[in-house]
Amino acid sequence: MNFLKNAKRLPVLDWNLTFFGAHEQKVGADWVVPVEKHYAFECIFVLNGHEYVKIQGKTYTLSSGDFFLIPPEFPHQVWAGKTLRYFCFHFDLDDPKLKVQLIQGINYYHPYNSRLCKQITPPLKKLDSLINNGAFDFNTKMIIQIELSKMLQAFYQSAVSHSSNASSTSVEYSRIMADYMKSQLTNQVLGYVKNGYAPDEKSLVVEDAIKKVGLSSGYGFRVFKQTYGISPREYLSKLKVNEAKKLLMKPNYSVADIGLALGYSGLPNFSRQFKRWTTMSPNEFRANASEK
Repeated sequence: MNFLKNAKRLPVLDWNLTFFGAHEQKVGADWVVPVEKHYAFECIFVLNGHEYVKIQGKTYTLSSGDFFLIPPEFPHQVWAGKTLRYFCFHFDLDDPKLKVQLIQGINYYHPYNSRLCKQITPPLKKLDSLINNGAFDFNTKMIIQIELSKMLQAFYQSAVSHSSNASSTSVEYSRIMADYMKSQLTNQVLGYVKNGYAPDEKSLVVEDAIKKVGLSSGYGFRVFKQTYGISPREYLSKLKVNEAKKLLMKPNYSVADIGLALGYSGLPNFSRQFKRWTTMSPNEFRANASEK
């Protein structure tokens, strides 16, 4: 008997939202950051003075109250006017559809009087105010997640309202590939955690995701990188490191088991790869996380 045949359901949430690098700083006219790019979104909120951002061959002038969103993997350079006080942070998420919508549908620059900036200014000021708290406990982390979620909701609404159909086929191909890699990795990890069987080391490969949409390997790689800013292999590595970090936070799973769950045939292979991702061994990461 199906006891839930008449049940109405909410969607399953299975995504990682990462918030890091948040800082406030006051600088002078000699403050210049070299050209750089990040794997995550970068948010800049000017509190006082002026900041200049050069991206995609164009220079933007940010004044007090202005907001700037830099997508992942976009080279950019920033420098200060005569004086500048700003608040900055990075965030990343592994929801493929939402990530594409944010990259494709949101402008970089949002002046203080724009609709989006007015929506996100209260959460931005709340996040900035937390810096002076000193003690960052569970309550602080929950506030960060709540305020960041408010901003993501505003980003999403803005992206949807400004979305276009240009290159929609390529974007959809990329989204399907990313969805496939995420769901397959999640099933692989859950299969090991719940059932205890070790998956085949090559059970999840990028080529399978490309075949899913019927593209050639070379074209699939190009389309994916144009959409997400990183290659499919880099995207899969990011998914794996996020899963590894989540599992390492749970002491009931051994490092060897975590490596097997992610598809690595032995502990040395997993430890080597994890250190490439994070500059720490799995045991060092676990110990550091436990101390925090």
